[in-house]
Formats: sequence, C-alpha cells, structure tokens
Amino acid sequence: MSHALEQALIALLGPDGVSTSEADRRLFASDALRPSRGLPPGQPAPGPQYVVWPRSAADVQAILRLANETATPVVPYGGGSGLMGGAAAFRGGIVLDIRKMDRVGAVNPDDRMVRAEAGAVLQDVNAALRAHGLILGHDPWTVPVATVGGTISTDSLGYLGAAYGSMGDQVLGLEAVLADGTLIQTRALPRRATGPHLERLLIGGEGCFGVITAATLRAVPLPETRRLLAFSFPSFVEGHQAVCDLFHMGVIPAMIDFGEELLSAAPEGWGEAEPGAEMFLAFEGPQQMVDAQVHLAEQVLVGHDGERRPDAEATAFWERRHAPAERFQRQRAESGTAPYLQPHNGPRADFLHLSLPTSQVLPFRTWCLAQRTAWGVQIREFGLWNRPELLSLVLVEPEDDGRLPAAADAVLRRAQDVSGSMEYVHGVGVRLAHLMEREHGAGLEVLRRIKRELDPNGILNPGKLGL
Repeated sequence: MSHALEQALIALLGPDGVSTSEADRRLFASDALRPSRGLPPGQPAPGPQYVVWPRSAADVQAILRLANETATPVVPYGGGSGLMGGAAAFRGGIVLDIRKMDRVGAVNPDDRMVRAEAGAVLQDVNAALRAHGLILGHDPWTVPVATVGGTISTDSLGYLGAAYGSMGDQVLGLEAVLADGTLIQTRALPRRATGPHLERLLIGGEGCFGVITAATLRAVPLPETRRLLAFSFPSFVEGHQAVCDLFHMGVIPAMIDFGEELLSAAPEGWGEAEPGAEMFLAFEGPQQMVDAQVHLAEQVLVGHDGERRPDAEATAFWERRHAPAERFQRQRAESGTAPYLQPHNGPRADFLHLSLPTSQVLPFRTWCLAQRTAWGVQIREFGLWNRPELLSLVLVEPEDDGRLPAAADAVLRRAQDVSGSMEYVHGVGVRLAHLMEREHGAGLEVLRRIKRELDPNGILNPGKLGL
C-alpha cells in the first residue's frame, strides 16, 4: 500500500473521503457475485487497498490522474447489486464509490429529459420525475439500490423492457472521465447523425473505457392506466408460442415475465418448486389503447391454452418485484461483508440469461433437458423476460461436486453456436470474461486496441470484459 498515494488521495478528498479500514475494504470488495456461481479456477479473492468517495466530476478527474501516474487499478462502484463481478476489485487498487455524486438536475417536461449524476439511485430519479408526470423507462428489480452509472455500465434490462428497451436505450447523452483525467461530454439529443456515438462505447463498458459521471436520460409519461394480468399455461411451450403470436400481431406489453418451474433441489431460501408455467403481463398507456391491447392479448393467450388467473396474483407480483433489492440492501448492511467473501450454504445454483433467435428457443430448451443428466445438474426454471427471444434458465447442483461451471459453460457455448448471445441483462464482468473471444471473435481484439489507446496503463477496471 503506497503511503504517498494515500496521502495524495486524502489531500484531494479529505479524511472522510478516503478509507483504508479493513471493514470498508471487505464491504466494497465485490458486487453481488458469489463464487458459488463458478469462476475460472485460481481466481483470487477480491479486495481493494482504498475506498474513495468523490463528490464531483472534477474529483473523479483528479483521482484518475493520480491512479494513472501510479498505475493503480480503479474499480467504479455503484449500488453493488451487479451479479457478474463487474465491480469486484480482484486486482486490488482503488474502489471508486460514486454514490455521493447523486444530484438529480432540473427536469424539463417538454423535452422529456432528466440529467442525473452517476451515483443517483434510480428510485430517487423517479421521485424527481414523478413531480412532472414522468418516469424512467427502466425498472429493474434493483430500483431501490441501482445507480444511473451502474445500470448504464451493464446496459441492464428491467421490467418495462418490452416497451422501452434497456437502460442503454434511455441514454441521450453522457459525461465521463477517461483514464488520463480527460472529461468528455456528448450532446444530449434523441437523434443526431454526426459520426459514431461515443456513449455507445461506455454503455455496457463496465467502466473499462471511462468512468461515467453523469447522464442525460429519456423520460416517459406516467401512464394514464396500467393493467396487470396473470395467466397459467400447461407448459413453457404453449406460453412461448403465445408470446410469439403477440409480438407477431404487434401487441407489445410493457412487461412480460414468464417462467416454468421444474422439480429440483431448492437452494436455501427459495422454497419448494411448484411445477407449471406462469405469466405476468403489464399493459400501460392511454385507457383506450390499453383496453384494446388487453382484449387482443386475452384472445391470443386463451387460444394457446392459457388460463386467466385472479388479478390479485398479478398485482402481488408487481408490488413485490423490487423485494430482492431491498433484501440485498438489508443483508449487506447486516453482514458488513461483500457477498463474494460471505460463506456459501446449500446447493449451488447459476442463473443464465441468453439471447437467442426466436426460432431456436424451444429447440434449445429441448436440448438442455436432454443434456442435464450427463451434466450432473438439475434445471430449476426456464423463463422469458419481455421478449420471445430472451431465454433464462436456472441450473442447480444438488451435490457440491464441482459440475456446475462446466454445465453452465456448455449452455453458454451452445447459445453462441446457434447464433445467440451468452447474456442479455447483467453484463459480463469477470464471470463471463473467459467466453468473450468466442462471443466477439476478431471484434474482441478491436475492443482491446481501443482499450489500450484510451487506457495504456490498464488502470480502468482491469480483468473485466475479457479486455
């Protein structure tokens, strides 16, 4: 640990802006990734030397200049709810906690834009927008925790993704700091044709190319009405076909959450599986449009053997959609330790989120079911989120015999082999970095060349994205 660097950071941020305490270093060692999900062998436990709290873009510029001069790794940190290790300090260095940069700027309802600093929590941005009859089009399960910068950096998808797309689709302009301290700002407009959009390099970039300090985001009107529906289906097949027909007709809900549970060992806290396939949908907008969409959707879903469930079930699902984030906040506060460093209990499980050609989804499910015995794992769930091509599955390893990583990799590779992608929602981090060359081919070397040009000393979130 460099005493000179520590003193320089304290001179910049003040004594309360820098910590080297064991407690803070353990708390900020990682995001929500746990080693039970299966990491490359020999991965060291994460742990920074410093945790720092900038209050402005100028602070971030100064921190990065110091880090660049001393070749000290810097890991940007938002809400800490990421699941891929994108905010884990596996190579030590500085964890840059941006949550004190949380100001939400003035809202202009006519422009339907809001500017927010990177550390602003989505829940707080929504509170500022609601006063003007607006809301963000991004509603992940982590709304009470996740920050603007973190969700942009992973290009996350939320519950309203069917209607509004991912967090990256909400970005109109970005402010960011490069490794050498250079501040860049892109013009915040819905449309421009003046060359490549620099913000696209930072959306999903996990802080590897620059540290996002603020963003101008698209806002959408609060819906006049929202209708929530619940349906059950005999199996995943009928439900998937129903979703395909909805999209083919142009009836696009704001949300689709569809899952089929299979009998398997239950990881601790999950409860027992209840076989069957359930679908929750949300339609929102002007009353007449919503009424028409709901009418058409009911016809399609019933035509595929869907059975309407009580509206109370859909309401309960909607109201508890952010509960996992609240539980994460509570557990993190109680334990005082990053999830990666916490002991693991119960069966190991992994969550895979694949983007596939729609025509490949059902054959892919059939292939997984046929392979599970050879893999030595169980499949707990298949699901769709918001689009018919976005397939999720949960693998469970009943016995702790080390088979889960190989099984997960087999699924991910198969997705790539059928012209799909290995992840659609959580980013790559370190968890999927070993498959990035397979994912991008020669394109990965292009990204590495850009990384070397912008960050020649390799200080920005090293080891992530396979860069």
